[in-house]
Amino acid sequence: MNGYEEQLTAIQAEKKAWARTVDEQFRPLHLPVFLEGPITRGISVIVASHDSVDLLTTCLASLERQTLHPSLVEWVLVFNGPNRQALYDASLAYGNDVTVHRLLEEEANVGVARNRGLEAATRQYVTFLDEDDTLSDMYLEELFKRALPDRIVIADIQDRDTEGNPLTSPLHREFLRLAGQDWAYEQMSQLLTLNACKLVPTVYAKRTAYEPSLKSGEDVVYFSTLFATFTPRVELLAPDTGAIYYRQVREQSVSRQAQSHDFSVRQRMAVIEALNALLERADEPTRRLIERKIDAQTSMMSTYYRDAADERATIRNLVAETGLSYFSYSVLNQHAAAHAVIIGDKLDQTGELIATYPGTAVVRVYLLNPYTRAKLKEVVTEDVFRRLTFANVSVSNWSLLPEVCYSVGDVRAAALSTEYVLGTNVRAVRPV
Repeated sequence: MNGYEEQLTAIQAEKKAWARTVDEQFRPLHLPVFLEGPITRGISVIVASHDSVDLLTTCLASLERQTLHPSLVEWVLVFNGPNRQALYDASLAYGNDVTVHRLLEEEANVGVARNRGLEAATRQYVTFLDEDDTLSDMYLEELFKRALPDRIVIADIQDRDTEGNPLTSPLHREFLRLAGQDWAYEQMSQLLTLNACKLVPTVYAKRTAYEPSLKSGEDVVYFSTLFATFTPRVELLAPDTGAIYYRQVREQSVSRQAQSHDFSVRQRMAVIEALNALLERADEPTRRLIERKIDAQTSMMSTYYRDAADERATIRNLVAETGLSYFSYSVLNQHAAAHAVIIGDKLDQTGELIATYPGTAVVRVYLLNPYTRAKLKEVVTEDVFRRLTFANVSVSNWSLLPEVCYSVGDVRAAALSTEYVLGTNVRAVRPV
């Protein structure tokens, strides 16, 4: 090998070594998810329609009044169910100045319809509008002003009856309480998981799917999944922007269905199971949000549970057999308690006292120390613990009561009670 060949071999070896160094030290840059979505500016408004032509036309008329420039707006209308062709035909009179996608879906399923709408959306951001709801004229414009690729923007939401008259709205009160400040997910839980009143980066929305098997609560699972997966920032608009989502409250609304075993137990448990599956991959702030949503679903069960005394054991067994990682029996029992006990720090005879109640009885436990709740679970059987609901109390003159004091019935009657001793450290108090 001559000198030239030796130099060439050395150069090639050096190049290979340098290439290896580059591969090891300068790996390909992975862009954040929010930079990988659609790049066409503007908002895709997704409307899933299956009901009446009158509702749809009122909805679309409010979309036509939007002040955001038409070039920045895209409508994605998904007509589903048996009335889809009539709804499609009625929609043709609207949307002449904006891009409109009209899709027909045979199945009457809102989750399927919204998934198809998401597939068709092409703008940077999406917002959902139910066919029986309307928007204030400034709604899209104000949301778009505050939009960022990694931010969800939330507007005011107000309730109206079928005649358009204002109704008392817990969601509106919640918005006013939270607007203009930074909050953790769990503190905004009521607003975060609504389909209504928010603008979402399309890249997040498209990578999350509605679960078609859910008959109700699909929005709760959808947005809980989105927040657990992407943990986007959240901004609430100022109340004076004029951006308002008007929600029509009807007796036929899914959320206003009459109590039944199917709606109040089976459908709620389906949502709770789906939410539980998210807990495995959720970080701490998102986990607290999901637990709040599970409690909300459980609270919906609790009214039916109160009135169906003969089904309580069956419902508790159903929950236990499901093997949930998180479930609050206290929330389930909150409306069904017929007895009450006050518990201090000495718990050695707590199980004996609660066992004196019938096996079907739900007992409200008032805790002088909230940390006692975890200890109580260790000294009573699982079946007994599942029949309890808890409340923390603080009454200044309770320092005069025995170290461990129980009250049957209304705890305010304790001062008017006679006492009987159950054991050395345990006293029970019964109203006179």
